[in-house]
Amino acid sequence: MQRLSLSFLFLCTLIAAFLVYQPGLSGPTVLDDGPNIVNNANLRLNDLSLQSLHQAAYSSPAEAFQRPLSMLSFGLNFYFNSGNFDPFPFKLTNLLIHLLNGLAVFALVRLIVGFYRKRWQPSLPAAYPHWLALAVSAAWLLHPLNLTSVLYLVQRMNSLAVLFTLGGLLLYVWGRIRVCNGQSGGLWAILAGVFIFTPLAILSKENGALLPFFMLAAELTLFKFETAQPVARRVLIVIFSVCTLLPVLAFVGYVAMHPDWLLGGFARRDFTLPERLMTEARIVWFYLRLIVLPSTALMGLYHDDIAISHSLFDPITTLPAILGIIALPVVAWLVRGRQPLVSFGILFFLVGHSMESTFIPLELAHEHRNYLPMLGIVLAFFHLLLQPFHATSARIPRQTVAVLLIGLFAAGTFTRATKWANPFDMAVAEIDRHPDSPRANIEMGNMFAQLSTPDPISTEENFLFALAYYKHEARLKNTTVLGLFNLIVLSISREKPVERVWVAELTSRLKQHALPSGFIDPLLAIAECRTKENCPLSTKEVEQLLHAPLQNPHIFGHIKALAYSALTQYLVNVARDYPAAIDAINQSIVLAPQELEHRLTLVRFLMALQRPDEARKQLAILKQFDLKNTRQRDIALLEKQLTQDH
Repeated sequence: MQRLSLSFLFLCTLIAAFLVYQPGLSGPTVLDDGPNIVNNANLRLNDLSLQSLHQAAYSSPAEAFQRPLSMLSFGLNFYFNSGNFDPFPFKLTNLLIHLLNGLAVFALVRLIVGFYRKRWQPSLPAAYPHWLALAVSAAWLLHPLNLTSVLYLVQRMNSLAVLFTLGGLLLYVWGRIRVCNGQSGGLWAILAGVFIFTPLAILSKENGALLPFFMLAAELTLFKFETAQPVARRVLIVIFSVCTLLPVLAFVGYVAMHPDWLLGGFARRDFTLPERLMTEARIVWFYLRLIVLPSTALMGLYHDDIAISHSLFDPITTLPAILGIIALPVVAWLVRGRQPLVSFGILFFLVGHSMESTFIPLELAHEHRNYLPMLGIVLAFFHLLLQPFHATSARIPRQTVAVLLIGLFAAGTFTRATKWANPFDMAVAEIDRHPDSPRANIEMGNMFAQLSTPDPISTEENFLFALAYYKHEARLKNTTVLGLFNLIVLSISREKPVERVWVAELTSRLKQHALPSGFIDPLLAIAECRTKENCPLSTKEVEQLLHAPLQNPHIFGHIKALAYSALTQYLVNVARDYPAAIDAINQSIVLAPQELEHRLTLVRFLMALQRPDEARKQLAILKQFDLKNTRQRDIALLEKQLTQDH
């Protein structure tokens, strides 16, 4: 009966998770969804041939490691939707992965706590591991902080990597328990968990490489390298040396020999490496607050309004946050004897943030980075809450608190998912929670700019609202450019005057500060303005804007290649200066030789200029660079056109 009750309640938890997310399944796409999925032509599969599957798997426009398993899953979504984009099947797939992850969490926690009970606290009731696993998996499945990992399409990369990570951990813990008990098959399960599931996780997202380190956290706190046979202990030491120590030493050695690989990434950010490390200490405590005391008022898709720590006392909370982060592993080590589950939970959380919340020059904060790490905190928290100790009379109040908390988590997720159902409601919610977020202001401005109404008065009001949000974004930081870009582009599209101060300030910022890749579209829109008779910008102003990023010492590589690409479009379509256009697109190729789009542009341009011999030569070079055969269709089409023209 108890097993039936447990199974029934877990099934109810899965149904509840589906229902709370259901309102957001048809909601809008956001941020990286566009370039990675919606506008990625290579994902729109018409068949399931090996060539098509390969092209989809390696179609990521930005990631160095391509994340082929995740990209392939997006391609399959397109295929089963007849090549059309509809957010519902994509988000439904994300939700199903989330539910599978919840099932894996339930199984993993039950195994871990079952071992803990037998090894460390046999006085606990036999049913305790099962009920704690139910509470932890329910809290994790329904926690509002996990929403962006489900409804933000591209974060399937994250949740899919977590699925394989949890699968590897399940095999490891199951095998480890068998090794402790002297049973057969344990080491094979451990080896499979490490050497099969780690690559699968990495092929979904790079932080899948943390799987062996999660295993190490369990080993240090729960299993402590204890085995029934000495040879098994030696095998474990070899496994962890190969899978944790050697990769760390190799990474440190590589960075020491190629410091530009790491430091160069900060050139496109408005913070330095020390500033990032100091700021992340505060952000990790912010994450912990959202996990233990979740507030939807503090959550959001955008957290670009977090102040950067410029010193240990600016802001004043920086030094205490750093000291607190240093104290966390110390506390975990000190309590590993009395509370190994708490120790494991803390280390699990820290391991989960060791890649994305430390020295890598990523954006400062995103909620999806807590998707797996928060499991450690949820496990430790609910264990402390539900552990009977000696006061058995306190069980019912503790259990009541646990149920109420899980209910509050579900209500918070449902509230957030409802906001995500409609793009305007979502934009309003984001700006209400984060009024000083540059991205939230841009998104709210875009909403008003896109509103269409037959009433000229309402149209003018919406235009003024859009301008107000763009102006506010431009004032928030003197390093941002999208607000100024949008002010100019919107004014051009509505045939309104363009203030000269906007153009001057934008030109100045384009020359001095790191630029996002999103600057290319509005820059192209401004360049296109010169093809119209009533363009409010002079040729000199447009060319100054186009050349400004090329004079910027803080951009290089991919970003600078985009700037040359924009200049190429202007030189071809407006200035009609074809030799200069050839030079500009060649600069794009030099700066980003692996980005095949620039080479395709050069081939098409040479064909348009009736220079077939040069086009064939460049096409041959393009084929050599297409190592993963992701542009075979484009290449075949160009070859056919060249043959026909000949």
